[in-house]
Amino acid sequence: MKQLISATLSEEAAKIYNNWEKQKKSQIISDMIVKEEVNLKLIDALRTRRDVQTALIAKANVALWLKDPSNPLCKELNESLVGTIHYQYR
Repeated sequence: MKQLISATLSEEAAKIYNNWEKQKKSQIISDMIVKEEVNLKLIDALRTRRDVQTALIAKANVALWLKDPSNPLCKELNESLVGTIHYQYR
C-alpha cells in the first residue's frame, strides 16, 4: 500500500531533503520511517532489559550483604544502583 503524505520541514531538514536525488526521495523517507520504528522497539527492549538487570543486581546485592556485609562487592554493587529505587541507603 502506498500513501501520499505532506510535511512541513525545518530549514535544516529542507536543505537535506533538497539535496537528495529526485527519484529517490520517497524511498529514502520510507526507509527512514521503517528504521525509526525498529529503533524505537529496540530502545523499549533495552529499557526493559536494563530494568530486569537492575532488579537482579539489587537482589544479588541484598543476598550477598546478608551473607557477608563486609564484602567489598556489596558496596560496588550498591553504588551501581545509585539513582534507582533499588539503591540501599546503609
